[in-house]
Amino acid sequence: MQKYYYKTLSKAKRQEIIAKYDQKYAKSDFKLRLTRLLIYSFIGYIFSIFLIIYGIIRKESLIENLLIAIPLIIASTIFLIGRYYAKIRLLNEMALKEKK
Repeated sequence: MQKYYYKTLSKAKRQEIIAKYDQKYAKSDFKLRLTRLLIYSFIGYIFSIFLIIYGIIRKESLIENLLIAIPLIIASTIFLIGRYYAKIRLLNEMALKEKK
């Protein structure tokens, strides 16, 4: 994992950078995309849990439901991780610009 300058800052400095981030990107396309990724991942988790429970209850198609649910859980996790790293990368860039 890459070491980010943002992670080495104090808690007060991080909050200051997050406040600037919220100010600058309040209604931006980037924040909309991050929100969309969060929504997609939650929908993926909910749907995969539904598939697993439905497969357990019906007992007919458990294997098929698992074959659909497991990749969906993996994709949802990748969406969440990607969302986190995109936001951290942007916060790191803002921290480095402020440092100069």
